[in-house]
Amino acid sequence: MAEPADSLKGLPFAVFGIDHHRTPVQIRERVALSGDALTALLLDLTRQPGVGEAVVLSTCNRTECYLAGAPDRPHLVALLAERAGVMPETLAAHGYWHLGTDCVRHLFRVVSSLESLVVGEHQIAHQVKTAYEQALAASCTGAFLNPLFQRALSVGKDVRTTTDIGKHKLSIASVAVDLARHIHGELGGARLLVIGAGEMAELAVKHLVGAGVRGLTIVNRSEERALEIAGASATVRPWSELGDALAHADIVVASTAAPHLVVTAADVKRAMRGRRQPLMLIDLAVPRDVDDQAAQLDDVYLYNIDHLEAAVAANRALRQDEVHAASALVDTLAADFAVTVTHHNAPLLARVAVFFNDIIAAEEARLIAKLGPAHAKEMRYGLERVGNKLQHRVLAYLRDHPGDAQSEAAVRRMLGLE
Repeated sequence: MAEPADSLKGLPFAVFGIDHHRTPVQIRERVALSGDALTALLLDLTRQPGVGEAVVLSTCNRTECYLAGAPDRPHLVALLAERAGVMPETLAAHGYWHLGTDCVRHLFRVVSSLESLVVGEHQIAHQVKTAYEQALAASCTGAFLNPLFQRALSVGKDVRTTTDIGKHKLSIASVAVDLARHIHGELGGARLLVIGAGEMAELAVKHLVGAGVRGLTIVNRSEERALEIAGASATVRPWSELGDALAHADIVVASTAAPHLVVTAADVKRAMRGRRQPLMLIDLAVPRDVDDQAAQLDDVYLYNIDHLEAAVAANRALRQDEVHAASALVDTLAADFAVTVTHHNAPLLARVAVFFNDIIAAEEARLIAKLGPAHAKEMRYGLERVGNKLQHRVLAYLRDHPGDAQSEAAVRRMLGLE
């Protein structure tokens, strides 16, 4: 059953998530979503009992479902587990669940990079913005998550401008370069291969060139995209020449969006034939690009994204003062937001939203059982239009009478929420 109102600590927000702090990459890569799959999950979440709105944030380091209403945790975990092909018990054991003010604080910490693998990195703010915009475009946000995420994005800017959390900032790509330098020495004479041409690959190119690399090769399925990020310092080779490119590389950074392995152990074994120098592979992708078995080969050193935690530990230690200042600011801003939202009858507003959402879901199930699934999408659309119009009148009435006990009591009696 859905969480009781008092468990939401006065605010109609909840988040279930997994991240690099608690969850191994083998599970994170199964849960990671993008594109149509992410949109489909958003729509499924808003149809869950007790859920009125949803935003899904999915990156290489975390997948989080932010919900408005009074969601049922076991149902949510079961839904995610089924999609990921893992046992619900496994997902629940590695996940975290924050309600009310704790959910707000967690989102504010995430967007401020306080929960990032590399504290102070800037990419997460863009990722949160993209996740929110995707949910907005799918009509999965409304009166609760819209102000929450808009405020969160503002908090991220406030933290970056009022603290030094981003001083000497590092991205995951730059940490990978530091690890390469630590193992391989100066990079000016190294032959580096970047597989993929997405955002992470582009960052890798930027940091590798900045570290003095001159022998840089990029292999990507889209040669046009590879040319966009290569510049004058790199050679672009077609995907069909990946094997030969591997054989002539000293360090490989793999960061594609492929849902499967792109470099097998057999590929690496062939690349190692007839060479004396070691090969270092840095796999930044989730799901992983490089077969784990490649690490068993002689003179091959493979690091995936989980291994980078040790490389950034020293950086975290140097930033503790900034981290403490940013954390204190986030706590203050989260408390301020909670006070503002609670002042606008948030608990009752949430129960009203859940009431109408549950009616829509029940009627949808009844009509599909009676008429069949052929026009399920049209039925859902029509029910939502009617339900949202009625809900809007009730919510507007409550907002126009903030703190009015008689108005609140009337709504509770009318909808049977007492």
